[in-house]
Amino acid sequence: MGNVAEVYDGPHATPKKIEQGPYFLSISSLENGALDLSKSAHLSEKDFVKWTKRVTPQEGDLLFSYETRLGEAALMPSNITACLGRRMGLLRPNTNKVIPEYLLYAYLSPSFQETIRSKTIHGATVDRIALKEMPSFPIRIPPKEEQIVVVNVLKDHCSKIELNRRINQTLEEMAQAIFKSWFVDFEPVKAKTLAKANGQDPERAAMCAISGKSDAELDHLPPGQLVQLRATAALFPDELIDSELGLIPKGWEVKSMRELAEIITKGTTPRKPDVLVAKDPAIIPFIKVKDLTDSGEILRASLEMIPESIHEKALKRSILKTNDLLFSIAGTIGRVSLIEKDLHNSNVNQALAIIRLKDIENHLWLCLQTLKCRRIRNEIASKVVQGVQANASLANIGDIRVLVPRKNLLAAWNKLIAPFNLQKMGVAQQIRDLSQLRDTLLPKLLSGEISVNAAEPSIKEAV
Repeated sequence: MGNVAEVYDGPHATPKKIEQGPYFLSISSLENGALDLSKSAHLSEKDFVKWTKRVTPQEGDLLFSYETRLGEAALMPSNITACLGRRMGLLRPNTNKVIPEYLLYAYLSPSFQETIRSKTIHGATVDRIALKEMPSFPIRIPPKEEQIVVVNVLKDHCSKIELNRRINQTLEEMAQAIFKSWFVDFEPVKAKTLAKANGQDPERAAMCAISGKSDAELDHLPPGQLVQLRATAALFPDELIDSELGLIPKGWEVKSMRELAEIITKGTTPRKPDVLVAKDPAIIPFIKVKDLTDSGEILRASLEMIPESIHEKALKRSILKTNDLLFSIAGTIGRVSLIEKDLHNSNVNQALAIIRLKDIENHLWLCLQTLKCRRIRNEIASKVVQGVQANASLANIGDIRVLVPRKNLLAAWNKLIAPFNLQKMGVAQQIRDLSQLRDTLLPKLLSGEISVNAAEPSIKEAV
């Protein structure tokens, strides 16, 4: 590595964080080979000068984590003012020898990831790699002509993955916005209430709130859409009443997750002696909090496997079914995910609560969005027990309050929101397929085992 890049260390302290200013990069921002700046904080211009005495990140630098989250890396984008965060290092490529994008692909390749694993120092609290040894880490760097060809192929492939990720992010934002409007801010109900008080048409006001359009804009909608919009608006009440959650729409109920669930339980970690003596192969996916992203995706490629004999006996209480909901209750608390068909009959550890609903058809999408909302995160955070690791209890999960509308409105909600979630699941599967192909081709292209021409048919077939 030292032949093609210089290694720099970041600061070993944390500055005062502010709302605006240069970025104080976080290792949490390194995900899937990209830099997500929404997960980084800001610092003052004065602190920025102090925190960049060693190095100032510039376009094309490779950012990586050298403590925890080992193996994660991303390139520094252009036109961003930032300093390295704690536990973050930087590789500055010698561009006469290596293209920055190629260095990133080589860093993320299975062979270099294995090098990182072999060089990892396992400490009492965190795993790390020694930066002073990093220049000696072996990494294959071919002639630049070959690098350019490989980068062009992989870049095009990765851009398709990134486009799908943005599509899913947009779908999630739209679903959350609708949920917030209907079930948090009660915009259609409030619009009806105000219109009624002012002697205006309550349903017309609710139609504006639901569609996000002005009264004049409604008249330009297709007749069929207008009829459907009015039918949905009619389902909302025109009054708010007091409840344990404060003011809620009249006729709606506050239910506990315990009332709506058939089962609320959690997993456990298999005993090492049991794993060692198991005679059957490890074929059952075993999900941990680290396998869940903040957006709820379960990272299939990194899942550990456990023997089926342990899964069916010692861990039988936590055997997962399709449409089970997961909620992380230890370590990183509040990550939410939905079990899809491909993970039916998998298992989880004790840091994940499992919620199996009684009425999946009616309550699945409502409970999924409720678990993701800020009110729930705040409620659970207020009940967390701080120990060696922060923990929430299954009782806390059972106590979660879900606002349930009348059946006809619930049906309208499900009809509206299901396509968003189903499309998200389909796009997520495309991302997994493309990622699997990339991960298959990456080491072969980087090692020279196959040529770009040989890889192209597989790429075209996948997309």
